[in-house]
Amino acid sequence: MVEEKEFPKVGETVVVKISNVLDYGAFAELVDYDNIRGFIHISQVASGWIKNIRNFVKGGQLRAAKVQSVDRQKNQIDLSLAKVSPPAQKAKINEYKQLKRERMLIETLAERKKSSFDDAWDEVAEPLIKRHGSLVEAFQKISLEGKQAAEGVSEKWLPTVLEMVEKSVTVPSKTVKGVFSISVSGPEGVEVIKQALSKGFLNSGEAEIDILYLGSGKYLLKSTSHDFKIAEKAMESASTSVIKFVESNGGKASFEREG
Repeated sequence: MVEEKEFPKVGETVVVKISNVLDYGAFAELVDYDNIRGFIHISQVASGWIKNIRNFVKGGQLRAAKVQSVDRQKNQIDLSLAKVSPPAQKAKINEYKQLKRERMLIETLAERKKSSFDDAWDEVAEPLIKRHGSLVEAFQKISLEGKQAAEGVSEKWLPTVLEMVEKSVTVPSKTVKGVFSISVSGPEGVEVIKQALSKGFLNSGEAEIDILYLGSGKYLLKSTSHDFKIAEKAMESASTSVIKFVESNGGKASFEREG
């Protein structure tokens, strides 16, 4: 018995890969539906008049498209790019790429454990996604916090998960920065500035603080962490501490954030 193909529903937004661009439209493969083929008429490629369709779609592109109609007998699916807004396009493609990364992580895990993908997904991915929102986020948390962030994962999988995270997962860093303008008069001025800048390294928490001399009384402050809010909080604390110390010793100081 031949298994019946699964088709998308009318009105559904799907991820497609453009396979062939013609003067009157483009063919595309629906990546979540075993690459069944759909067609995008030139009138559905973009809003407004189109002089050259190839300025709007190119072979190999990943795009998000709205399903206009489905004819199972003719194996025909009509799609529209024009009915998916740019923000919705970006969100759908990002969602697809994240899911693809997550599936690859679980496939790797299943191979290492010599188990099935479905078992790995049920016993590892499901509890981690439920707790952390996404598998990518979960693995980054495990990289930072260790075993406690993997709560819910079956004991038989835990050593393999921890080993894979240690070897394969890199937590991206977030950096915020700004520039001090500092001036302190008198013979003790240089020493006051040195002491003031040293205050910037205190209370940095999980963030890493760097301060570099730019010349002419200006100093670059960089705060780096795995979390943007932590980096922001450390930068605010460092800049406040430096300015407070300079001003309490008769100097002038200001801080301007970059970016």
